[in-house]
Amino acid sequence: AALALLACALALQKRLTSNAARFAWFRGAFLLFTIGFIGYYAQGQLSIVNITGALQALLAGRSLAFLLFDPMTVTLWGFVLLSLLLWGRGTFCGWLCPFGAMQEFIGKLARWLRVPQLRLRHAWHARLKRVKYVLLLAIAASVFLPGQATDRLVELEPFKTAITLGFVRSWPYVAYAAFLLLASGVVYKFFCRYLCPFGAALALLGKVRMLNWIPRYAQCGTPCQTCRHRCDYQAIAPDGEVAYDECFQCMDCVAIYESDQQCALRIAGRKQVTIPIRSRA
Repeated sequence: AALALLACALALQKRLTSNAARFAWFRGAFLLFTIGFIGYYAQGQLSIVNITGALQALLAGRSLAFLLFDPMTVTLWGFVLLSLLLWGRGTFCGWLCPFGAMQEFIGKLARWLRVPQLRLRHAWHARLKRVKYVLLLAIAASVFLPGQATDRLVELEPFKTAITLGFVRSWPYVAYAAFLLLASGVVYKFFCRYLCPFGAALALLGKVRMLNWIPRYAQCGTPCQTCRHRCDYQAIAPDGEVAYDECFQCMDCVAIYESDQQCALRIAGRKQVTIPIRSRA
């Protein structure tokens, strides 16, 4: 039911974002549901382990039927694969990842508490966002190697510590997960944007996305830079182009686009005054 509600909301994004306050309440409530129900209650945190487990089973000639022992994971994967075709990686990373939702709340709390925020320069952001792909490559390569390398590398994800085990684990794992959460209070969703190998895998799978679902004006980027400066994920280039591989579908830019109070182009259009020309007698 929740996935159906989310699908309808994302399909009707213009109506959803027409009222910024209502949209903020909807998004906050859904993210709380993601943490509480999907994460802790249903233990539905999708992970790179789902991918490595399937690869290891195929390499060993085993059946993938073991996946059916976890109906929540199967259901989420079905929805995520469909959303990848429509909107890209942002649906899972921005709406259905419990650890990502935790980071988002911590980031917003830090801003409310006026914790200084670090927004990386475009060049550094472009370099760091490649790190997650390097980590993904290392984990994928380890599947083909003997030993326990894969089991060690997947611990780069804090999902097991923070969600599956609820921080009840030896202190190095807890400290690592806590550090990543605290880091998101300074660099918005730091782990998601720069280190998450699962997010990197979804970004690659999201290349098949069929829709450029973020509406744009011809003036977006030239000259208007409102959405780019307001995008916490730095997923909008200076020329106004949206990098869907880095977009988390927060829809803040869609809300700006639909707002007469936030969109600079709409504000400028509303303030235009036609000056009548008087004819000389």
